[in-house]
Amino acid sequence: MVASSSPLQAILKLLLKWWWLILLSTAVGLGVGAFVRSQQPDIYFATATILFGQNFERGTDTQGFNTSLNRIRDLITIYSGITRRPIILDPVIRDLNLGTSVEELNRVMNVTQAKDLPIMEITIADTRPDRAANIANRIAQEVIAQSPTEQVSAETEFRRQQLRDLQRQIEELKGQYDSKFAAGANLTSAFEIAQNLQERNAILENIRNLQQIYAELANGLPDQSNSLRIFELARPDSVPYTTGSTVSVILSGVAGLALSIITVVLIGYFDKRLQWNESLTTVAGVKVLGPLGVIPRDKLPLYLISMPDAIESEVLRQLRAKLVLAAGGKIPRVIGITSYDSGDGKTITAANLGLSFAQAGLETLIIDGDLRKGDLHEMFRLPNVMGLSDILAGHGSFETLLEQALLDSGFDRLTILPCGRSNADSAALFSSSRFPKLIDALKNRFDVIVMDTVPAIGGPDSAFVAEVSDGMIIVVDSRRTTDKALNRVLQTLHQANNASIFGLAFNRVQLQVTSTHSQPYYRRTLSLSPERLNREVLNAGKRQPLLRFNRHVLMDKNGERLYSLRACAIHLGITEDTVREWIKIGYLNTIRKGRRRWIRESDIELMLNRLPRFRAGHRPLLDDNANADHRPASGASIPDMLRDQRDALLDYVREPLPSAPSAESDPGADE
Repeated sequence: MVASSSPLQAILKLLLKWWWLILLSTAVGLGVGAFVRSQQPDIYFATATILFGQNFERGTDTQGFNTSLNRIRDLITIYSGITRRPIILDPVIRDLNLGTSVEELNRVMNVTQAKDLPIMEITIADTRPDRAANIANRIAQEVIAQSPTEQVSAETEFRRQQLRDLQRQIEELKGQYDSKFAAGANLTSAFEIAQNLQERNAILENIRNLQQIYAELANGLPDQSNSLRIFELARPDSVPYTTGSTVSVILSGVAGLALSIITVVLIGYFDKRLQWNESLTTVAGVKVLGPLGVIPRDKLPLYLISMPDAIESEVLRQLRAKLVLAAGGKIPRVIGITSYDSGDGKTITAANLGLSFAQAGLETLIIDGDLRKGDLHEMFRLPNVMGLSDILAGHGSFETLLEQALLDSGFDRLTILPCGRSNADSAALFSSSRFPKLIDALKNRFDVIVMDTVPAIGGPDSAFVAEVSDGMIIVVDSRRTTDKALNRVLQTLHQANNASIFGLAFNRVQLQVTSTHSQPYYRRTLSLSPERLNREVLNAGKRQPLLRFNRHVLMDKNGERLYSLRACAIHLGITEDTVREWIKIGYLNTIRKGRRRWIRESDIELMLNRLPRFRAGHRPLLDDNANADHRPASGASIPDMLRDQRDALLDYVREPLPSAPSAESDPGADE
């Protein structure tokens, strides 16, 4: 739950959080689509066409086509049904050895009529283009073979030939007539005109006779409007239809992407867990103190000791500083820590927070206030013979009981008060008058008291702790604590009188993925640690040829140590850049040994002795009660004072140095 984010921002953050699920779902969708595509072979379609009506095909008589088109359509409908019958398909299956049934062949066959044409199309779908074409052509041939008008007699063919001859003769006579008619227009004598007219009449008579014979022969021919013929054979070079195309693979990936996004949105909608966000300032009106990291199991429980320079330890120290700010700039005396359920990390947080106060120089007491299942003593490897419950259930003086119950943690300035072993009701013990008196007595002994409590699900004990605390910390498990659980904790704490809540600490947050807590700001990782430098100083005179190139401290033949530039920087607490600047201005001298430059220990000591220091007779140090006459003159500022100190330092550098051994002298032949 991110209270400070808009719905769009919340969805965007969910998508960024679950990016791996979206990427995985998209990849799975693409993979499934590609697999299905690979398992589905390409389908080829081959089409054979049958023409109805020989007159249409020949083109010699198109007059009857329009009048018989409707009847031909009815015939195509009839033949479409006949084509699917076993009488047509059984011979095809047998001749081509298809090894299939009529029903299966019908499922891959489609019979249709071409639009506005007397053509029936037979289409076959198959994984092989040659087989699809063979089946389509064979079915078309079988349809024609089974047609009652398929056989044309020799007499009919003879009459057709005669009709063609008569038509040719008629056309020739018409040409002769036109020639005679054109020649008669140029004749002048009556004889020639009469002869021309007689020849034309003779030609017309022959034309009429031939036309009459043509009509008689044509009337004697059978009706060919319903005759069938293959108009176009199916060819095996048809373009395949891809059943699992690339588009389908892409659609599968898009489907996986959409499904994953919907899933992520639904997860965010139904997920009521409190989610850490850097921009989060308050949740349910409670201030957010910050995150606590995910601690490796082998570093628990006191990770402040086992991993002091880790990011997780740094954010705990930041939590300590935020508590001071939340308490108005003063160190809180009593800090209570609670959560909704056991396992949220409140006890580990209490132990390490108390340890951080002790490391800051404060006398700290950690109290195990979980009188039901307390195990704080286990974290410090201490016994639980007598503790808080025994003190609250007893009747003796606090001084005597505390002497027996308070245990040294083994760490400086840190004391532990275990939970104890009394069987009395914990709520009754906390509600007694001895509890606030005990806290007052402990406040006289310790600077800071950190108290672990029972989780809210275990009872109202945390409310009694809140009454005696300067403030409560609510530890929220970012992996499982819900908004309802937080409300339950707040309801428990609000039962107390004048209960104060410092804020929420989000536990088990992956700090590496955040920008604010990606690195410990105030800690610097050194390639050469002070511990290693000390070891090298102690072992400078020993021969270590295998480690020569990694050594930073050597011993010359005169028994004087030589420091590398890095070792000198660590020794003086400065950076290597500052060392190089001092060498450049002559503040430090170096000698060259091999390819590296070294600084004599005597030169370092000489430089330290020549630093300008406070001496009697100089201006006295200022304090809060100093007289105003001793303050810097009007207009003097800290930068000016620092600049004067730097100039004084440079003046010391410019003074002649005492004689020293030559820089080119050999520091020792043993190296």
